[in-house]
Amino acid sequence: MTENRIGEPVLREEDLRLLRGRGRYTDDVNALDQARAYVLRSPLAHAEIGSIDTRAAKQMPGVLAVLTGDDVAARGLGMLKTNFAGKRSDGKPGFAVSAPLLAQGRVRYAGEPVAFIVAETVEQAKDAAEAVEVDYTPLPTVNHVDDALAPGATAIWEDNPDNEAYTFERGDAAAVEAAFARAAHIVRHRVCVNRITGNP
Repeated sequence: MTENRIGEPVLREEDLRLLRGRGRYTDDVNALDQARAYVLRSPLAHAEIGSIDTRAAKQMPGVLAVLTGDDVAARGLGMLKTNFAGKRSDGKPGFAVSAPLLAQGRVRYAGEPVAFIVAETVEQAKDAAEAVEVDYTPLPTVNHVDDALAPGATAIWEDNPDNEAYTFERGDAAAVEAAFARAAHIVRHRVCVNRITGNP
């Protein structure tokens, strides 16, 4: 890969291989005694987890393991940690939290991993996931940045009552203001973008 600038075409290297049907994907790997896994994810954006019943799932054909957040904690498998805390809008250190590999006690976003099912085939793992019973108690959600930062908003993390993790700014604010002051026309438009990261 060469370095490209915004707006320049990116030369693709994989097209010939894919067009000739010679593409190889992770799903094509088939090793001896290979097992497959499926992640059961929360359908709710914010909820307390009362209990997770995995007994029926563990008895299903081909199932090798069913793990929950409690299993992760008991095995000491650690947490997902951030390397960047940043700074809040008031200049104080940003809020960075370590998240469990599987939800423990509460889910904080739709799609958060709740259980990890390992089976001989992916179909068996998916079938077992449908047999996992999760008792959720829904909690209030905040669905927009402005709502999350409003006074009295539901705190997603108890240790961060105002929901601000960090504020990211780049550039020279004074130079920008000077440029606007000289502009013949000014168009104001707010663009909200979901949290996006390239993180393979």
